[in-house]
Amino acid sequence: MSSSRVLLVSAVLVGLVTLSSCRSLGELSEQKTYSSAPSYGGSPTPTYGSGGGHEPTPTPSYGSTPTPSYGTTPSTPSTPAYGVPEIPKHGFVGSCDYWKNHPDMIVAVVGSLGNIGKTFGAACSLIVGKKLENLHDALSNTRTDGVGALLREGAAAYLNSIVNKKFPFTTQQVKDCIVVAVTSDGAASAQAGIFKKANEYHY
Repeated sequence: MSSSRVLLVSAVLVGLVTLSSCRSLGELSEQKTYSSAPSYGGSPTPTYGSGGGHEPTPTPSYGSTPTPSYGTTPSTPSTPAYGVPEIPKHGFVGSCDYWKNHPDMIVAVVGSLGNIGKTFGAACSLIVGKKLENLHDALSNTRTDGVGALLREGAAAYLNSIVNKKFPFTTQQVKDCIVVAVTSDGAASAQAGIFKKANEYHY
């Protein structure tokens, strides 16, 4: 009877020791499992620029993009309307040949090629005839007498008096001189010589 009790007690002790060992081994295994898993709370965030990881693509800074300066665009030269050139600058004096070869400048100065009758009077228009109708005709006439020379130099003097306020004759003086001189070939020739000097800076 005592032997059975001893065996029973031994069996109970062995069972308790075994159960305790199994519990200790289970806790140890559980601790290893948790300790091998990454700790999300304490792990540092990987730095992409510090090693072999991929570096993030930098975002372009749109604020630093230089804006083109439209104010530096060269200005376009002004072109007179309808192809008419600008009136010559102040102080300009053109010879008879200059005005004859630049009818566009005549238009720029007086707005048209002019009219002999309206510019120098009806009497002048009657004397020179219908072949010379405008200022360009007067400048281009090939008459070899005093009247022909007066018309050429007188037309140039008329235009010069408009574009140059310092011209030796005013516009009205030019017109008056032509009206008086055109009635005589001698007077026309003499007046043409005076106008020629003024038109060529020699007066």
